Amino acid sequence: MDLHIYIWRSAMALEYYAQAAAAVGGGRLSWTGRANADQQRQRSLMLKQLLMELLLRDGGIYFLLGSRGSGEEGELTRFIPDVKTRQQFLLEAARQCLEAGIYDKSIEILKRIGAFSMALDTINKCLSDSICALSRGRLDGESQTAGLVHSGNEILETYKYSPEISPQERESVMEQQTVLRQLEAILSIYKLARAGHYLDALREVAKLPFLPLDPRTPDVTADVLQNLSPYVQACVPDILKVALSCMDNVPDSDGSLRALKAKANCEFSCKQFEEELAT
Repeated sequence: MDLHIYIWRSAMALEYYAQAAAAVGGGRLSWTGRANADQQRQRSLMLKQLLMELLLRDGGIYFLLGSRGSGEEGELTRFIPDVKTRQQFLLEAARQCLEAGIYDKSIEILKRIGAFSMALDTINKCLSDSICALSRGRLDGESQTAGLVHSGNEILETYKYSPEISPQERESVMEQQTVLRQLEAILSIYKLARAGHYLDALREVAKLPFLPLDPRTPDVTADVLQNLSPYVQACVPDILKVALSCMDNVPDSDGSLRALKAKANCEFSCKQFEEELAT
């Protein structure tokens, strides 16, 4: 659909919604500011519901929020002028998107309001799911993972230049960045293994600090794995399978792979046992 036509239709829908909300909230009294408290509450509630519906449509974010920001450049500020109220409205919209599985909209809304750690958490969840799908042979997994990594890096770049970041948000962003980098490392191992670069894949596996397979290093304690993000934990059994598969395709000239394989098998068995206990 042509952008101008879409904007015109959205504007018409918005005006219709505003009038419908006003009718519920006392009609003419609502427009003149003489409605009672209950009528004002009903008008506000219905208007927010209708704005939410419009926001979640295709192109709704651009129309209501503008090309950037949390509504200052779009139509939303006409109806929700208060910054804090607008932010709460958008947080609720992001939550609804998340529950409905509309992850891209949720991420975009969270980024617009500066909820960077929440946006990164959603990206990490989706990236973990896509990596697991990739390990099970889903062909669309690779394009999804590339887009998610790009979105994550874009949010981190935006976060750098954001003027008002609380210490708590800064700490949460750093935690989510660590998870993103761990998932990226796991993703690179899958790509190397799928391309037939088995030795390179094993070298990358050996670099994972939470999964040391070098026989000379101590075993991973249960605490280390339990302290990992659930999104990374979900990928551990599959990455161990990939490592074992790579070992089967690399010549073991000096016997070093035998010890490595034994440790990987041990880790894999322990992880499977933990999953069985959890279920």
